[in-house]
Amino acid sequence: MTLESGPYRIRNAGRPVGRARTETFDLAPKAVFAATDDENAVWIAEALPGGRHRLYAKRAPTGIGNNAPAGPLVALLVGQEHAEEWELTAVDGTAGGYEVRSRQGVVWLAPAEGVHGPVEVLPALDDLDRSTFVFERVGP
Repeated sequence: MTLESGPYRIRNAGRPVGRARTETFDLAPKAVFAATDDENAVWIAEALPGGRHRLYAKRAPTGIGNNAPAGPLVALLVGQEHAEEWELTAVDGTAGGYEVRSRQGVVWLAPAEGVHGPVEVLPALDDLDRSTFVFERVGP
């Protein structure tokens, strides 16, 4: 399933997903959080051929920390050639809900409700290890 290119808000269990409102002023990759303190975090989805997407948080493409097969989800301020092309798989029974998977087959996993932490990109060992992310189109 593909999303149209454009602006979106992403939520997990009702919590906004995105970068922190305030961050350090260096060019290090910036963490992406479930339950970010930025209630108005807006993402840009760029539809690519083959049903993949590039997802931008605060105008920076996202990838996996340390350019590893698994790790924290980060926004890349430099080294943007390492940005991921994400595959979105619709989750039955949820409006706008998707599982987000990398080319290596690892998935976005949100921390448990009530836990402030980064979204991780890790292998899903079973159905319990999957997180649903709801994409809500912003504007027209």
